[in-house]
Amino acid sequence: MFSRALLAITAILSLSAAAQAQTPVTYPNVDRAFIIADGDTVQLLNRILVDRAPGQRGARLDIHFSTRVPASDADARAQQADRLAQIIGAEAWKAGVRNVTIGICDTRACAETKEPPKLWYVYQRGVGGVWNRARN
Repeated sequence: MFSRALLAITAILSLSAAAQAQTPVTYPNVDRAFIIADGDTVQLLNRILVDRAPGQRGARLDIHFSTRVPASDADARAQQADRLAQIIGAEAWKAGVRNVTIGICDTRACAETKEPPKLWYVYQRGVGGVWNRARN
């Protein structure tokens, strides 16, 4: 659990530094396996920190991942995104991120941010530090 939390906060801080430096980013910018729990691994593709956007209050962290869960099993995909949000969200909050969005990519074009994920899940921090899905 500690290594996942360290990975999450390191990613957020490195993205902040990259945004300040205004260096071009190629996508996918992470592209590595991420273990959510025993037997539950996803391919983390992108971490994108959005510090300003119209109508946005506070920073937002966008996460793109791919999964082996079939597209036909929408409930299992949503549950997997929920589990990922709890891990990423805890460290994101400590870094000042108010919202987390998680998108599932099924194509290479999505991984390269040339097309948006077909499924997006938006999370906001609730009572007790739990990240609740706001909409999907």
